[in-house]
Amino acid sequence: MILMDYTKLVGKIAADKESKKLGRISRIESLPGKTIKKDVPYAMIVVQKFLQKTVVVPIEAEKVTKVEGNYVWFSITKSEFTEEEKRIRKIITEREIYTGTLGSSGSGISKYSAVDQSGLVPKRKERKR
Repeated sequence: MILMDYTKLVGKIAADKESKKLGRISRIESLPGKTIKKDVPYAMIVVQKFLQKTVVVPIEAEKVTKVEGNYVWFSITKSEFTEEEKRIRKIITEREIYTGTLGSSGSGISKYSAVDQSGLVPKRKERKR
């Protein structure tokens, strides 16, 4: 792909090799690459599905094959995109479930078995003796 101004892709509809709609491009961000830890431009694609939360999926902007009108074609398949979407949804649910505690061994021997470094977990009431 020839170097181009990727900011012109914002607001267009992303499609795969077979012209199946992936979502709308919301912004372009520079994120570290997968193999080389150098900043690479990514197109952030917003995916909205019925009865599911909206997810933003990053796709490398260098994978753009064609820009025509209101559409942008990427050199990926729909199955590759859905795998990436599932991975991101899984990460989001893990982050929502995480309470911020380190957990305890269950033996109860140590006074400081579970320490909350972030201070986000509500304090437990102390037992009267």
